[in-house]
Amino acid sequence: MISDLIIRPLEIEDFTQFLDIQSAALLHAPEVFGSDYDWFAGLSILSKEQRYEKYMNFPYQYLLGAVDPAGVIVGMIGYSSQNSTKTRHKGGLWGLFVRDEYRGQGIASILVNSLVETARDVLDVEQLQLSVSTQNQASYGLYLRLGFTVYGTEIHAMKIDESYVDEYLMVKFLA
Repeated sequence: MISDLIIRPLEIEDFTQFLDIQSAALLHAPEVFGSDYDWFAGLSILSKEQRYEKYMNFPYQYLLGAVDPAGVIVGMIGYSSQNSTKTRHKGGLWGLFVRDEYRGQGIASILVNSLVETARDVLDVEQLQLSVSTQNQASYGLYLRLGFTVYGTEIHAMKIDESYVDEYLMVKFLA
């Protein structure tokens, strides 16, 4: 049940759980991530650990998870920013994913809103940017409902097999 979920930054101890949800995300939603399932599956465990550890660099990068009472990560979202004086007012939202059996319960909205609140209130970020596949109407609609607007479209942003994926570039101003 959604009221029993805990929304929290993922930690080093969540690595095994992260591998599971990341694999599911890459397999079932390849247009959401720049990585692909075969590439990720082929990485050594050390490479996967190193990639995961770089997400533990709060406040510049982190993963936020929705965790059920049994400790299972049922959804996640990523945040990244640069530690540059000229661009630290901007942050990036990426990799929103909720496991199939938990969709339609508002978990994605909770994850996005939690990330927005942290970016605005804790990190003093003025704008959040993201990209979303033009084919992903559910996520696109969610972002619109949560106050993001389109400021451009990247044509052929990704190529999956022989098909191209265009992406809307979106922003939400927080200040």
